[in-house]
Amino acid sequence: MRTVPITLFVSLLLQNMLHAQSVDALVRHALGTHPSIQAIEHKLSAMDEKIQKSTRWQNPDLALTLNDIQLRKPLDRGVEPMQYQALSFKQRFPWFGKLNAKRFYAEEEKEVVTHTLEGAKVALAKEIRTTAYAVKELEARIALLERYTQLAKENIDLYTNYITTQNMSHAQSVSASLSLSNIQIRKEHYRALLQVQKEKLAYLAGLKIWKLHLSLRMVKPRSLRYYLSHLDNNPLYRMKRSQTDAAGAKVKMTELESYPDPFVQLSYANREDFPDYTSVSIGVSLPVYGTEALDTEIAKKERLSRISETIDYREQLKSRIRQTYAKLTEAQRIYRIITRQSLPQLQHMLELSSSAIEEGADLLTYTKILEEMLMIEEERIRIKSTYLKTLAQLNALIGKK
Repeated sequence: MRTVPITLFVSLLLQNMLHAQSVDALVRHALGTHPSIQAIEHKLSAMDEKIQKSTRWQNPDLALTLNDIQLRKPLDRGVEPMQYQALSFKQRFPWFGKLNAKRFYAEEEKEVVTHTLEGAKVALAKEIRTTAYAVKELEARIALLERYTQLAKENIDLYTNYITTQNMSHAQSVSASLSLSNIQIRKEHYRALLQVQKEKLAYLAGLKIWKLHLSLRMVKPRSLRYYLSHLDNNPLYRMKRSQTDAAGAKVKMTELESYPDPFVQLSYANREDFPDYTSVSIGVSLPVYGTEALDTEIAKKERLSRISETIDYREQLKSRIRQTYAKLTEAQRIYRIITRQSLPQLQHMLELSSSAIEEGADLLTYTKILEEMLMIEEERIRIKSTYLKTLAQLNALIGKK
């Protein structure tokens, strides 16, 4: 009879261990399975075939010629000596260096996709971490409200008992009860938000989230100089640099297109009552209309545009790092003020007010202090979460997952 509860306990324990994961584990799982990442990986895989394709020659042309078809006798091929049948084979030979230029351009395009993939991974990891911090923030808020709810109930009961014996006014007790109801409403609001954030995290990670191993502990960040010195690791910045390199490779490729590709055509002809013969043709396409030169100028200007975009993005990245770091230090300062000044003062006032209730003190005063204390503690939770979210954003700016 006791084996069923034990089995159930072990099953629940194993299930809890299975679903309770760290944020790092969620990130690793998402980076390996998320469809948005796999879509770019498939595109990256296709680039290998594109590189191979760039080194292949154009397909040859094969043609069948039936010369001098007599309309009165279209199937008779022996009416007069000018009639012949010919099979022609034509092959175009790429100008020296063109295939290498095309291959180099394809390789540079692959680098662009590679950095796009890395950027998508960094963005996904950042989104998972910031969402996880939002989940822990809401869980901490709910736990805080439950603790304050119990504390408020105890003091309301204490004051109510005092009213019963001393015949004091019930108005203060009713006001305190309304304040308690407001706390309960906020708690239900946070629970709804928590469910939304858990669903979002489950989508991002590709896993059902039951329990999250994560602490809202503020860790000391690196210096601003460190982040600025590592901005070259930003995957989007690297992607833009690769786009500039690809634009340069395209310039080289279009310059070579101005040189015409030679071709060779071989034909084998058959005539009735006459010996068969072959013919050879050698030729080139004539770039007389200037199309290739215009393509080259277009490619050069596109390269200049890419260079400007890359320079602008680097400066923008510097600014974003400085702005994000400023938000990080702001959160640090606010946290110190709350922890070292606001909370100790309010805690002392709350203890004095709570002790005074037994002597018939004003319950409204206690309720007001309790609300202020709750507001400050919630702000401390929020600022810790904000700090960690900002730190995740800062790390993402230098390419950290």
